[in-house]
Amino acid sequence: MIFPIRTDRQLRHTPWVNISLIAVNTIVFAMTVQGAVDVDRFMLDPTSPRLVHYVGYQFLHGSLMHLLGNMLFLYVFGNSVEDRLGKVAYLAFYLSGGVIAGLGHGLVNDVPVLGASGSVAAVTGAYLALFPLSNVTLVYWYFFIGSFELPSMILILFKVGLDLVYQLAGMGGVAYLAHLSGYVCGFAVGMCLLWSRLLSREPYDLLTLLEQRRRRAKFKALTRSGYQPWEGGGSGPTAKAGADAPSSAEQEQTMRLREKVVDDLNRYDLSSAADRYVELVQTDPNQVMSQQHQLDLANQLMVTERYDLAAGAYESFLSTYGSYAQHEQVELILALIYVRYLDRGQRARELVNRAMPRLHDPHQKKLAQEILDELG
Repeated sequence: MIFPIRTDRQLRHTPWVNISLIAVNTIVFAMTVQGAVDVDRFMLDPTSPRLVHYVGYQFLHGSLMHLLGNMLFLYVFGNSVEDRLGKVAYLAFYLSGGVIAGLGHGLVNDVPVLGASGSVAAVTGAYLALFPLSNVTLVYWYFFIGSFELPSMILILFKVGLDLVYQLAGMGGVAYLAHLSGYVCGFAVGMCLLWSRLLSREPYDLLTLLEQRRRRAKFKALTRSGYQPWEGGGSGPTAKAGADAPSSAEQEQTMRLREKVVDDLNRYDLSSAADRYVELVQTDPNQVMSQQHQLDLANQLMVTERYDLAAGAYESFLSTYGSYAQHEQVELILALIYVRYLDRGQRARELVNRAMPRLHDPHQKKLAQEILDELG
């Protein structure tokens, strides 16, 4: 048995709507077991559907395992989706995803359906669009119990592929087309919200990653055609001019190192990417990677306890990407490094004082106060 228990995406707010949905599903199941709720009255029958059925069937379950499986996936993926969409929008999205899943099921099936699977699939599809690079912790339980992490993209695409194979194979007993309809609906809604900017963009979302990939491909094509991005007096963080301009050999070496760093990051090999980045900044201290890549590299250097290099990477990030949405969190991390590992109390105090007014998470506020207390 293998099942997910959490993701590594940190929540900014308590997901009260998702918690309430889990509670309502559980209460309704208990009431159906006791006979207080007539399942036949609210389940979705494609041969005679009513609007109330498209909502009601989402809260009904045929067995305890059916309920537990759906609620577990809803807890793991729904918390973060609510955190990004907001409470009212998330509730509307959840219910609409269930309606679309029910419509999808009714296209080719006349068998009654019940369960939150379609709604949960919509949430999972949206999670794929919003947080493709997050990791999911999975627990396995066979002869012994253990856990491991897997990229959420791999897990979700595996689930989608499995449902697609079962649907094409004509396997019965489960509304696989409802699942697939939910996945498509959730993913499409997530991507449309990002594309239209009705939902604020983040460095980790799928649309941003696709745009970065396109830019990297364009950059490589330009460099192959002879374009030298480090020549002349450009205004970017890596530009040099005049007598300090690098030679052609240095330019080529810098370009190769940047490409290797990006390739390592794309393969999720953070250890190798960090080593290449260190070599890159030793070659040219002015080098700064793209926003998310620079932050990932700084985090990796900190995790591996290369605090002086991590501090330099964070400083480059702060000076280059001043409009980053979580700027204060980076300042807090850097202050922690300075006060506990590098003995730069004055700079640490400056960073904490700058970050404090913009901190909202109680744990971050507590950490900031602890840093100030350590500084005396």
